[in-house]
Amino acid sequence: MDLINQTITGWQKFMSFIGNIAAAQTAKTIGKYNERLAYEQAAYDRKKAAVQQKVFDTIERPRFVKQQEQAYSNFFVNALRTGAEFREGTTPFLVGVKNKQNQMFDLALADYNKEVKQNDIINQSILIQARGQGERFKGDLTARSEMFKAAGSLLTMGYKSQQAGSLVIV
Repeated sequence: MDLINQTITGWQKFMSFIGNIAAAQTAKTIGKYNERLAYEQAAYDRKKAAVQQKVFDTIERPRFVKQQEQAYSNFFVNALRTGAEFREGTTPFLVGVKNKQNQMFDLALADYNKEVKQNDIINQSILIQARGQGERFKGDLTARSEMFKAAGSLLTMGYKSQQAGSLVIV
């Protein structure tokens, strides 16, 4: 009965050795997959940032500038309808300058917000890519650990076999 228990225990240890090698390969595969997935997400984010940039530059900003021009034109026409002179130093002129100043500030703020949003998306993509590299590294470390366990198990079996003078699977 003792010989049977030793044989079963030996096979369990041998299967553990095989399991450690399988776990190592699985860890590497999962690490590579997670890295590739994160890289794809980062690439998608960078493309999204480029599309948003293009939309802002070709559609949103020109539309915003056109709206500002229309608003200023409406202000100018309304100021002239009052009958007041629109010349330097007069109240309508100063209000017009203030309107232009506000519009320039709004446009600069829109440009700034667009730039911050772009930088945020790019930074997010860099973080995602770095997380993917970390997943790959984690998979490689886990694989290395499992290989060391397998090697330790194999060395233990070899040492015990050498001591016994025959193959011992323990």
